Formats: sequence, C-alpha cells, structure tokens
Amino acid sequence: MINLSNNLVRQIGLLYRYMMRALEAETAPLGMGAGRFSYLFILYINEGVTQQEIAYRLQADKAAVARTLVQLEIQGYVERRNDPNDKRVTRVYLTEKSKAMQADLEAAVGRVIDRLNLDRDSKEQEAIRDELTRMLTSLDEHYNVATNTK
Repeated sequence: MINLSNNLVRQIGLLYRYMMRALEAETAPLGMGAGRFSYLFILYINEGVTQQEIAYRLQADKAAVARTLVQLEIQGYVERRNDPNDKRVTRVYLTEKSKAMQADLEAAVGRVIDRLNLDRDSKEQEAIRDELTRMLTSLDEHYNVATNTK
C-alpha cells in the first residue's frame, strides 16, 4: 500500500505549494503575484515572443495565458501588438513599468531560490535538477503530458 502521508508525489506537491506561497510573499510588495512573474521573466529574456510561445515555455493552457496577459496589460506591465509582418500574430512586449521593476523582481525570486538551495552545493543542486528532469521525461514519454503548443 502507498504511504500517502510521506510519498515522493506528496512531497513534490507540498514543495510546489510552499514555493508558490514564498514567491507570493516576496513578489506581493512589488504588485506582482507569484503566478505572473514568470511571464515577465520570459519577456526579460526574449521580448516580443508570441502568446503561443509563452504558453509553450510555461507549459500552460493557451486560454489561461491569454487571460493572464489581459490582466498584465490592464495593470500596465505588458502590451500586445500585432506582428508587422503577419497581422494574425500577436506579440507581447514589456512596458516601462515592468522594465523598471526587473531588478527588484529578480531579487525577490532570487531570495526564494536561495532559501530553497540553502546548504546545498552546486553538485547537489545539479543532482536534484537532473533527477527531476528524469522524472518529468519519464512521465512525458509514457503519458505525453507536456503541453506542446508550439
């Protein structure tokens, strides 16, 4: 029988919930919820991507991404524009407001990551990443669960 009180799946689920709460605590003073900062991080790295590319990178539902982008646009963090070469394509860009908060947002997320990695050297961190990647790959190969919206 599976021990539901202390199995790996439960631990990973708890880790995710705790991490989201910590991210919420760190990003709330900036006016940015835990579920939204990742959109800006994608744009900090590659501004002008499409909504579909954001959905793929976040492994999220396209409709949910569209709803969140509308909220971010209303709040003044992003703007969506038609691609000049293909009017059917909508690209997403940062505003001055979101550009101005980049350093503070990165620092807030960095504090959570630092806490998560406290007392782990780079080899331990790499081993954890590798093992999680193997688990993700195994599930995707068997169940085809990765969102493929590209």
